[in-house]
Amino acid sequence: MIASIVSTAIILVMAVPFVSAQVIPVDPLTNVKTLKAQGIATQKIDEQTVKSPANFTLTLQPTSTNGTVKKFDVTGGTVVINGVSYTIESGNGGVLARRHLILLQAQGKGPDGKTVTFELAGRYFWMGGHLWVARIGARLQTDNANYTLLLRAAIRL
Repeated sequence: MIASIVSTAIILVMAVPFVSAQVIPVDPLTNVKTLKAQGIATQKIDEQTVKSPANFTLTLQPTSTNGTVKKFDVTGGTVVINGVSYTIESGNGGVLARRHLILLQAQGKGPDGKTVTFELAGRYFWMGGHLWVARIGARLQTDNANYTLLLRAAIRL
């Protein structure tokens, strides 16, 4: 059973492409940052799981730091699943430093103008030097479909 779990985990890690997430200062006065990641999206259609390429780009504005919690607002961005773009308009989130977690919830609009909700949770790890990597699970909810996203990212701080 343990071998099965380990082999499934290895397959999932290898199936999700490795890309770098970048936090790039846009304006030093406002401290706005851009977060990018890539991976796959899955959707259940007629009891079958359909996989598609997925990526997102989000603009984040740090708002406050309370001990080990760093809060931020999502001021914009785009989630792209299989070539279809969903515009993210607003949201908020935080980094829980003691647990190495990233949490985020945002709202936006789909290509049809209807409201979508984007939720993200990730666990980040120090890989040595200035390199941090993250495994991110996300969910995009639309009126017509729900997508589960699996993403891998890396960042140099």
